[in-house]
Amino acid sequence: MRIFKLVLGLCLICVLSMISYILFNVNKALKYYPIIEQYSQQYNVDPLFITSIIKVESNFNPDAKSKKGAIGLMQIMPPTAKEIAGKYFSVTDFNEQQLYDADFNIKIGVCYVKILSDMFNSNTNLVLASYNAGLGNVQKWQQENPIIEYDSEEMPFKETKNYVSKINRFYNTLKFFVKE
Repeated sequence: MRIFKLVLGLCLICVLSMISYILFNVNKALKYYPIIEQYSQQYNVDPLFITSIIKVESNFNPDAKSKKGAIGLMQIMPPTAKEIAGKYFSVTDFNEQQLYDADFNIKIGVCYVKILSDMFNSNTNLVLASYNAGLGNVQKWQQENPIIEYDSEEMPFKETKNYVSKINRFYNTLKFFVKE
């Protein structure tokens, strides 16, 4: 009986910990969702897809900076942001500090996702692979194997395989729970 109570107690602690973790993450996501929704509507991109990218890229931390130099919620590389900001938003005085601003970061990130989506005919795996591994790498993969659709298992970079798979899992989970 004592072991049963111990197991039951441990299970209860695990469940409460999971609920606390989920609520904490939901709260972080909700903080940025109005911005995500605004730019997703503007660029005709699924806001749940953008939310999934942000979750995996920065875990909703606007101050995140990767070892490679990607910045902010959507982990955008400064040269990419500068190009998009100048070309699509007429920003002439781009400063990488702007990427720490949630609104600016999400606007640039969603625009970039839309650009990639248009390039790859809305193939989300190729969009995500380009976002992670770089457009040049994905274009090279396509030239080498033009008939492959590139689900995450067919991608040459292990990191990109894991990245695409992780975002797809999170995205599918969100779609399941947030049915419109």
